[in-house]
Amino acid sequence: MRIGIAILFTLTGVFSQNAYSDGDLYGVVAGGYGKTDFETNDVDHGAYKFGIGYQFDRQWYAEFGYQQLANQSLVDTLPTTSLGLEETEFGLKANAIYAAVLGKAGSRTGELFYRLGVMNIDVEGQHLSDTGQCDFGDTRMFSVDGDAQMAVCEYDEGVFGGVIGIGFDFYLGVNVMLRTEVEHITGENGLKHNAGYIGLRYNF
Repeated sequence: MRIGIAILFTLTGVFSQNAYSDGDLYGVVAGGYGKTDFETNDVDHGAYKFGIGYQFDRQWYAEFGYQQLANQSLVDTLPTTSLGLEETEFGLKANAIYAAVLGKAGSRTGELFYRLGVMNIDVEGQHLSDTGQCDFGDTRMFSVDGDAQMAVCEYDEGVFGGVIGIGFDFYLGVNVMLRTEVEHITGENGLKHNAGYIGLRYNF
């Protein structure tokens, strides 16, 4: 998320605790930090999301969007020494599209909400095999110190997952709200992701 855009949205709002919009549509963009576990990978990384929401009932929203869970670079050139192997961090990238419903409770300062949703997650990554074989992904063999044979498992898979979250949208102006949220994602093949976000919501 570009900081300049965030500042622009904030500065163009007329600040008021009681201001609100009657629009049924909104857009949201948020950035944060999360931890993603998949197979033997454990990655702490920045995360972001953006989406479009629609209020279909007085207390319910439907929201659809895209989010990046992890973006740790993959290793192109495998190490050839024991020291190099110890210093190597095998990568993990995870991106998702999601659909969710948000239940809300309004107040004078904003809206408390909880999120329930599903997502399709594209996971691309690598991990070192302890057994020399891969139960998940393709096996790539390499040599360490001239003779020791090692195996790295490489994969690019689609994973189905579910998400739960809770957050609060604070009124900043007539159409602008500050969104804060924490969420937990669980998916196939042991995928787990926990993250916190802060961003802006704009009501159309």
